[in-house]
Amino acid sequence: MSIRYGVELVFEPKFTARLYRARQLVCGQYGCWAAEMHMLRMPLVSYFEWPEASLAALDAGLARVAANRRGTLVSVAPGNITADVETGSIALNFTHNIGGLLALQEEVAAAAARTPGARLPGETFRPRISLLEFGGLPPAILDDATEYARVVVGDLALPVVTQPWRLVALRYSSEAAGDDWSNGRWAVDVTWRQLFSYAL
Repeated sequence: MSIRYGVELVFEPKFTARLYRARQLVCGQYGCWAAEMHMLRMPLVSYFEWPEASLAALDAGLARVAANRRGTLVSVAPGNITADVETGSIALNFTHNIGGLLALQEEVAAAAARTPGARLPGETFRPRISLLEFGGLPPAILDDATEYARVVVGDLALPVVTQPWRLVALRYSSEAAGDDWSNGRWAVDVTWRQLFSYAL
């Protein structure tokens, strides 16, 4: 069994509830379930390796970050919906008032990196929430799915702004992922559970 960890940002429930419905509709319409294998969240540091014996250190580090940021993160506005042809993914991007999100992500990554044995991916953080992941759709169908996602999100009247609500840490397990969690092989059997949650 391959194990990885993630630190994620969850937005307030009234926003998440509507976006969850949008994701369900998009994934169902195009028969792509990878995104629905996860909770609805914004990944801050994804699929990193962590020494199991040092989970208390992760908890302490993230608790400090959350305490320092609590009450300081301003509301953010979701922006456009875009597709990534390379990964076959569709995401809702956040492009306005994201300075606090960028600072939070940097602090989370720094807190995780301080623990011996932690191995973080070298990915660039992009403030977004996935509506469809690793769909394997042909480019023309991916274009259709992206337009469908835009219409669905508009029809559901997603709140124009939302507030960060919780910082959470998760433990992911997948037999299919093996040593490479970057290519979506986890989608066939990934399971997860929350380890820690911190109010923001």
